[in-house]
Amino acid sequence: MVVVFSFIFLSALGAYVRWVISKQGPIGILSMNVIGSFLFALISDLGDAQITAIGIGGLGAFTTFSAFASDSVSLQERRGLLIASSYVAGTAVLSISAAALGLSIT
Repeated sequence: MVVVFSFIFLSALGAYVRWVISKQGPIGILSMNVIGSFLFALISDLGDAQITAIGIGGLGAFTTFSAFASDSVSLQERRGLLIASSYVAGTAVLSISAAALGLSIT
């Protein structure tokens, strides 16, 4: 039961923080996804209950693919394909690098 309540609380907290940071636009979304990737890697050695509550609940709600996709399309429409492609590639490279860094620390 503790896992369920922790999951709900951390999901709400993650979603709220995402909502606040997403107001910064594409840079905020990029930052959230990179930070979330790093933090998820840091907790990868925890047990199933902690991964569920913290990783899937809190960090899953904190990171956002839908806002990333929306910002990518918006950037392409407003600033062109090169900027949008750079944003997509940069997000992928930075997020994977952050996860690798987090895994190397654990």
